[in-house]
Amino acid sequence: MEKLDAVVRCYDEKLILKDKQREALMYLASRKGDIIVNLPDGYGKSIIYHLLPKVLGENVNKPVVLVVCPLNVIQKDQCVSLRKHNISSCRLDISAIVDDGREFEQDGDINRHLSRCKTDANIDHLIKGDFSVILCHPEALLNTHKGREILKSSML
Repeated sequence: MEKLDAVVRCYDEKLILKDKQREALMYLASRKGDIIVNLPDGYGKSIIYHLLPKVLGENVNKPVVLVVCPLNVIQKDQCVSLRKHNISSCRLDISAIVDDGREFEQDGDINRHLSRCKTDANIDHLIKGDFSVILCHPEALLNTHKGREILKSSML
């Protein structure tokens, strides 16, 4: 509990976790298994995977959080938000192309970049655990060879 509070303070001193956020993070920190979080819009589900790599940090060599989200705009917005908090992240698009989000950092205008997906990262960076958070489409994981390779890798 103290470690979680320290991680929260480091992320944002004014942040107060809601009960279900704290419950999810504590469950995952206990290493009991994976979790599916189904909460209402606006509850703050993203805070869970923003904080999780740091919560797991001491117990896992390179903690990687895999977030399955079918909407590009949410994925891209979250990559920008994660980067603002110095959390390494990338997107795995529907065709299993890695997008490390750097193109959005140039001017901060996410809307201008919604139709483009360029990167110099590759699938090996994901498998090595170079990103703390990977946002992806379900189709990218299940319908592509690269996606299945990621699911089989030891980094998850």
